[in-house]
Amino acid sequence: MSVPVATVAVTSRLRTWQMHLLAAGVLFCFFMIPAPGAYGVPVAWLLSVGLALNLGGWRPFFNQYRMAVWAMLALIVINAIAARVPGRALSGGYELLRSMSLMIPAVLLVMQVERRQVLGWMKAFAVMATLASGALYFWYFSQRSVMYEIYRWADVHFGNVHNLINVSALSVLCLVVILMLERGWLQRLVCGALLLFALWFQWVLKSEGTLLAFALCALGWAAVRYGGVVRAFAVAGLVLGVGGYVVQMLWPDAVQAALGIRLGGFEIRSVINARVVELIGQQPWFGYGMNNFKGLPQAAIDGTAFLYPHQIYLEALFSFGLVGMAVFMVMLFGVFRHSSRTAVLSDPLAMLGFLGAVYMAGKGLTDMKLIDLQPLGVFMIAAAFMARADSRGCCSEQAQSGFVRAGSVSADA
Repeated sequence: MSVPVATVAVTSRLRTWQMHLLAAGVLFCFFMIPAPGAYGVPVAWLLSVGLALNLGGWRPFFNQYRMAVWAMLALIVINAIAARVPGRALSGGYELLRSMSLMIPAVLLVMQVERRQVLGWMKAFAVMATLASGALYFWYFSQRSVMYEIYRWADVHFGNVHNLINVSALSVLCLVVILMLERGWLQRLVCGALLLFALWFQWVLKSEGTLLAFALCALGWAAVRYGGVVRAFAVAGLVLGVGGYVVQMLWPDAVQAALGIRLGGFEIRSVINARVVELIGQQPWFGYGMNNFKGLPQAAIDGTAFLYPHQIYLEALFSFGLVGMAVFMVMLFGVFRHSSRTAVLSDPLAMLGFLGAVYMAGKGLTDMKLIDLQPLGVFMIAAAFMARADSRGCCSEQAQSGFVRAGSVSADA
């Protein structure tokens, strides 16, 4: 039997709107995860996950990531049993669940939404974020110290300045992706101008950790994009960059004496890192539990308590211990194992996901709390953005999932 043309047209328009809502919701979460909840991420998360589930997104997600799901659930149970304060560990488990749930709409976005729609929403978010940064900069331009005024504004309205820096940094990476893939000269010109300002804005805020993360993004991209000598230099740069930071944290006094400079915010971080390493050595196998650093008397330094270790890799060891880390690594393997180099080099979502994941991994060396939607949510969305069908048929059941590509509704039934 044939379906009326009007019905097909209505269905097609509805599908198009659904895809736009999906793209807007997932990308909003990706860019705004660092922002406080009042800016709308919890609402966007619920709407995106709800829409994806309504469209049948659970099946392709679970088919592709069942290993990661089971590893995550096992990690939550083990960690809650072993934790100093189980309730806090369970709250960390909720953050893991919430972060992984973002993969459901992200997987559907990759499968269903057209490249043109994706690029359109990426441009919209990047432009809005950069213009907002520009408005903030020029609002305080006449002040004696623009940086400190923006810091004060961020403390009041954005939780802290690092949240603002990370939102701006993700928009920088998005502009880079657009410049690499956009062919229209006028749009490239506009995006190039916005990128220059966004980089200047980052320079004004003087976050050493962000600059290190940007450098690691550039080196990581070179290692993926090129081969031969360029790849060798890029990999060497990554090793030297990360290794240099580790040396700086382990022997800050020697580094300061050798270079004749002060390490600024890195000094207190080196002290925190040393205390965390000491605590890990005292309880190495199962750790202290997620979210158990805050309030732990032994974690205080000179009577000052810190909310988290400010280094996501040490926080992972502190929280999970060696046994939990093994399970956590299985979960991460399950999350990232479908990543495609070909997609990263050619697809806007995959390229954005790669740069976002490397940025968060680099920024996590110097800052951020691991057991939180930032950075876990960005890692999860990034993994879904980079995933493509591989030779093992990881996505082979997509064709059986009942999805119909936007705009491809048939007039026959």
